[in-house]
Amino acid sequence: MGLSARFLNAHIHEWEQKLKGPSYPHRQHWPSRLFHHAPIENAVSILRSGQLLSRIDSEKTRPRDVAAAGVIDHSQRAHQFARLYFRPRTPTQFHIEGIRKAGECQHGDNTHAPVLIMLVFDARQVLSSDGVCFSDPNMQTGVVERSTEDGFRVIPFDKVYNEGGIAGDTSITKHRCAEVLVPSPMALDGRLRWIYCRSEAERVTLIQALGHYAMLWAKRIVISDDLKVFEKRFTFVESVSLANDGVIFRLNPRYDLRQIAVKVEARDTNGRLVARFETTGIAAWPPSASAWRVKAQLKPGVYQVIIELDGHRAYEALLRLDEIPF
Repeated sequence: MGLSARFLNAHIHEWEQKLKGPSYPHRQHWPSRLFHHAPIENAVSILRSGQLLSRIDSEKTRPRDVAAAGVIDHSQRAHQFARLYFRPRTPTQFHIEGIRKAGECQHGDNTHAPVLIMLVFDARQVLSSDGVCFSDPNMQTGVVERSTEDGFRVIPFDKVYNEGGIAGDTSITKHRCAEVLVPSPMALDGRLRWIYCRSEAERVTLIQALGHYAMLWAKRIVISDDLKVFEKRFTFVESVSLANDGVIFRLNPRYDLRQIAVKVEARDTNGRLVARFETTGIAAWPPSASAWRVKAQLKPGVYQVIIELDGHRAYEALLRLDEIPF
């Protein structure tokens, strides 16, 4: 049996009050929520199936594996649970979010999520579920999970919810990875509240990748900084649009402002290539504009646009160019 409603209400109210104030006010929204980040390919699989699976149960259906070899092997027991965090922007997320150039990933070039999606769950619904457990810090450190209210009370949430510098206290970094462990499979229905994307371009990519399942989730797929769930340190596509004279796109710059390799293609409904641009390095922002334009003469119609950044698929969607009324 999970934690009681009375216990959870008291915990959430206490920490919502503690986290109010001028310093990092977005944190006050965290205690009532739990978080699971996933590469967009995996998020599509999760949303289509309507359930969050453990590592073991998703072995044959997980499209992209960003786990670091060696790290995940520290605790095989953790692999039987669906796993969530008490907060976003954990150390794990820091190491995998965003498009990386060769050699930039701590645990190998494949251990990152070019497009990351954040699933936001109702903490009350999940933590009151039968069989739910929690660990502090995360299970890969070899800790034993707990399941009682007494065990929950000893989690140092002041460190779990910490933002900013750690003043030399490395335990804070570890506690930010405290986990919620739920028996697999965990149904999304009644638990999943919001699906966060970093930009409108990534939102459109996710919705179109969902196909007819999009009608179930589209209203919950949002772009917002109210919870500060993303790092946004590396490049991604902010927006894409069509005009009669080409494809217009805006990029988020890298934290270090390094140039980005870009490839853009647009095809008509017959699969004919109508616009193409490729370069090994440009700035995220043009010198005298906020967006780049791939010049092409486009007629009204539907076009498939694909954008790759530093060799990784960053955007894919069908866009319509309407005829200009006179």
